[in-house]
Amino acid sequence: MLNTLEYVKIEYIAVWLYAVYPELTERSIIMNVRENLVAKEDNDYYSKKYVEPVVPEGYRHIKGTYWYSGFQIERIKDGSLFTFIPVGSLKNNGTLDGENFNKKFGRRKWYPYDPDELGEESIYGIQNPLWIQLQSIREYGGFYVSSAPISRTENLELMSIPRRKALTAVDFDIAMNLARTFENTYSVSSHLLFGAEYDSILEWLIETNAITIQEVTEGDSFEEYENINVNNIYGLGSIGEWTQEKTTKGTESKHAVRGPSNNTDGSKKPLAWREANYKYIKSYYIGFRVALYIL
Repeated sequence: MLNTLEYVKIEYIAVWLYAVYPELTERSIIMNVRENLVAKEDNDYYSKKYVEPVVPEGYRHIKGTYWYSGFQIERIKDGSLFTFIPVGSLKNNGTLDGENFNKKFGRRKWYPYDPDELGEESIYGIQNPLWIQLQSIREYGGFYVSSAPISRTENLELMSIPRRKALTAVDFDIAMNLARTFENTYSVSSHLLFGAEYDSILEWLIETNAITIQEVTEGDSFEEYENINVNNIYGLGSIGEWTQEKTTKGTESKHAVRGPSNNTDGSKKPLAWREANYKYIKSYYIGFRVALYIL
């Protein structure tokens, strides 16, 4: 049986062949592949590879295990750190459509309502970045997130190093573009966190007893959060973090900043908090992390 990533490759090839050589490829090929993908979507399929996470080329494992301590890798060229989130081991309480909370990977409902109607676009579609990332997560059982908020060296190089001053005062578009440039090789690329990734991180921390659900939904931030390490995730709560969640309410685009110091005035909010901010907002209290997509 083909794995999910192989199905993705087949569908891309089938679409291209049909466009260039319609006499050689029938639409039934594409539809058959899509049916298999939808079946796996409905079954919430994930591989068991999260037990021994894959280490991308150019990285090395330095410490930790996949569950309680956090499996951490280092980018060899600059020492940037990433931590593996074992999605395949999580409870089925997330959502990808905003209605059904039965997925391991997805946003969580931390509060009774979401006044800003924040969420992600439809997960389906072979060119949808979130859908593509989901296939990688299913293939490898999880994903890597930068262990710390992204910072910058004196040479303007982006890094993920704990206890460094985070790069802040960047608007959404800048954060998106910088996240894309952090890593881009033939085997791994990077992107700004999706809301589904941010919430999967929180869910993992709760399930491993690293933090409590009360701390996630009711606690506020403190300056010393910058130095806190939970399961090799650093600085969670030290700043607000841009994500790709966006609001469907109103006509002007807004995106979600997650976490405590997510207002321009630095007011304190819980880790799970979602707040819709205009994409042009720049604040010294708002930065970002990146996640890796493994081919």
